[in-house]
Order: sequence, then C-alpha cells, then structure tokens
Amino acid sequence: MSGSDDHDYRPGSFSADDWQPPSQQNGGGAPDAPDHAPGSFSSADSTPSTPRPAQGPRFSVPSAAELLLGIPWVLWSVGVVSSISSMIFDGFPVVLVLVIWILSGLLILWPPTENYLAKYLFRLRKPTLLEQQKLDVAWRAVCARVNVNPQYYNLWVEESDNINGLAMAGRTIAVTRWTLNSLPPRQLQAVLAHELGHHRGGHPWASLVAFWYALPGRLVVVLVRGLFKLGAQIPALGCLVSGFVALAVGGLILNSLVFDRGWGWAVYSLLPFLVPIPLAWFSRRGELMADLVAADLGYARDTVTFLYDLQAQGEDVARRAAGWRGAVYSNHPSVADRITALEQYIQNTGS
Repeated sequence: MSGSDDHDYRPGSFSADDWQPPSQQNGGGAPDAPDHAPGSFSSADSTPSTPRPAQGPRFSVPSAAELLLGIPWVLWSVGVVSSISSMIFDGFPVVLVLVIWILSGLLILWPPTENYLAKYLFRLRKPTLLEQQKLDVAWRAVCARVNVNPQYYNLWVEESDNINGLAMAGRTIAVTRWTLNSLPPRQLQAVLAHELGHHRGGHPWASLVAFWYALPGRLVVVLVRGLFKLGAQIPALGCLVSGFVALAVGGLILNSLVFDRGWGWAVYSLLPFLVPIPLAWFSRRGELMADLVAADLGYARDTVTFLYDLQAQGEDVARRAAGWRGAVYSNHPSVADRITALEQYIQNTGS
C-alpha cells in the first residue's frame, strides 16, 4: 500500500476509484491495488518479479488419478442401478435403464445443468451489481495475465464467512462473500487465479464426472452408515446390520476360497472403502498445483498473504482436532504445507 494514497483499505471497505475498469489503452492489465490488508502478514516491502507465462490447459495427474480411482465406485453404481432396475423391470428394460443412466453423464456438458448444480447443489448465488463490478475488475486482471477470455467463465458467490473459492466443472468460478468483501484486490485476484488453476488442470471436470457416476454407489454406502448409526441406538438393529455386512463380505471371500475363483470379488467389495485414502492424497496434490498456477501468474506473495490470514482463523487447528482422519481423508493440504510450498517457490524463482 502506498503511503501517499489517501484511500481507506480496511477489510470490507470499498472505494469506487479503486474498482474502475482498467483502461483499454493499457491493454487491460492488472489494476493498481494494495498488496495486503491491515494486520495481515505482508510482503509489500518486496516488489514481485514479472510473472512467468502460464502453461496451457492440460489434464493433470491428480485429475487423471481421480478418474481412475473412481472406477470402483462406478462399478458399484452399475451394480446398484442394475439391481434396482431388475427389481422393477425384466429383460431389455433393465439394459435400457442402465444405458440411460450412463448417458445421463452427458448432461454435465449442458450449461443449464451446470447452472442448476451451482445454484442448488453447491448453493451458490449470482453476485449483486456491486459484487459483479468487484469480481469483473479482479477477474479481468487475472485473465489478462494468461490471455484467457474473461467472458468464458461464470462468476458466482458463496454465502460464507470463510476465505475460500470454488471451481466447478464447466465454466463456474465462485468466491465466498467474505473473500469478496474483505480481501484487498490483489489477494482477491490471487484467489481467482487459484480457481483458474483448478480449471486449467481439469480438476473440476474430473471431480464432477467421478461424483456423478459414483452417486448410486455412494447413496448405498450412506444408507448403510445411517443404519449403523441407528443400530448404535437400537442394539438389535445394529447386530442385524453388522451380521448382514459380515455375511456378505465373508460370503465373497468363502466363494473365492472354495471355488478357486480368485480374490477379485472380495477385493472389489472392499475397494470403495480403500479408495478414498489415495483419492484424498491426489486431491491435496491438485490444490498445491493450483497454488503454483497462481504463483506462475505473479500471485505467489499475495497467495501466501491470504494463507497466513486463513491460518490465523484457525484452519489448521480445526484440521488437527479431527485427528488422523483429518490428515488422511482431507481433500486439502494443511495451510502450513501450502505456505511452505509457495515460500519455497518464491525462494527458487526470486519472485
């Protein structure tokens, strides 16, 4: 923040002069903005170096891994859809129902479906006029650095008091209301650049496709978990559910031993319970890669700044309180790990 600037940059403040669209004569570059919010960790004393050109769109390793690790869930879903349809229909209609379910994944490519999911599944909302002005200026600044058409993506707002953003399959990018109203322009651009990094790595597409085709299988697991929770309150029901699950898995293992059919079905029945661990690990790698995309666009220090603010809000404390499950099953790396990776990037590149 320049000492000669008379504007008040308190978190949540807004000045019309700060958010005027960039002049077309300057090529739509990033507008001048303060580097940090008062009271936050700041690197304003150092001048960022010229950002390196961002890499082109690619399908990253975490995205490919998410699709591959989703195959067991998809197979479970096929079994669930086939079983339920066979209870209702007979013969060809069973196959027809299965084919329709498989083709239903094409709905993800339809823009109205994306808007429906954004509004009702992810509970996002369209920005107000003032919010849209803030988002447009910050988003154009990010897109100008990577030569992306800002009109290609749709910007949404999530009603939340956390520092966060969201990238959904298709063209959806969202930030929380707190992020939009409280972060200075440069840090807001850093959040948007991070979400753009997810899109450029194919993470949102992989996540939504895996979620869509795993949904029937996951619903069955949710039902079983619900029965176990209910069984904890009703011992007789708990014994019945536990016995059924044990007989089902034990039957598959016994079938493999007696009839020498290999361990395929037994392993297959356990895969959906084992897959979440490596899936979460690759998801954490995807988050670190999105941070590096933002760093490549020149927002390394700005990302570190708001990560320190996020850490100050107790993000890692809540993660540690979750114990080993929080470390093994979390889809996001710890804030400390993200900061360490970016600080190493800054040291290596001299950004």
